[in-house]
Amino acid sequence: MIGGTLGRLLKGPGLWIAAGLILGLAIHIVTVFALPQVAPDDVRARLKDVPVNQVAMLGEGATPQLPLADPAFETAICRFDLTGGILHIRAPVTPHYTAIALYTATGLAFGAVNDKAATRRTMDLFVVTQTQRRELATGDDETQADNLIMVSPTSQGFVLIRALAAQPGLAPLVRDQLAQQTRCEILTGDEAAGN
Repeated sequence: MIGGTLGRLLKGPGLWIAAGLILGLAIHIVTVFALPQVAPDDVRARLKDVPVNQVAMLGEGATPQLPLADPAFETAICRFDLTGGILHIRAPVTPHYTAIALYTATGLAFGAVNDKAATRRTMDLFVVTQTQRRELATGDDETQADNLIMVSPTSQGFVLIRALAAQPGLAPLVRDQLAQQTRCEILTGDEAAGN
């Protein structure tokens, strides 16, 4: 009895509906998995004009804008390449809130720190690969809040430094402070050994 009902459903319009559902499901699955690889506006494409191992303020000149960015924050960006050495990031502690977020080249977040971790007027952060981390000398000052070390899963990525301007009138001051005091530089072997 059940086989007879199923047989009648698969004849005529039922067969076409079932085939359409299966085809639609297959197209949906292929699209979901293929889209990240074929999307022309991914993180790498957006940041291709940002200089490597240098700080650039977002929204200035050729630098990209963040999609859906909060207008109360001023943002600096630094693309990095750890093949030349350890990355040293220095950001000022602004009056209201400052945060540093680390991402791989594909946009996967792997670390973040905010001004609550700072004991001085600046935040210092060192980004290393696993190999560089093993080569670093271990010492007492390594655990200080002023010398944070983050291990990157990849040798390339980018850093976002965001500072809150609590009132619109403070935005130019926060932007200037961020632009003038933020550093993103590769340390060579001798410089890294001194830190």
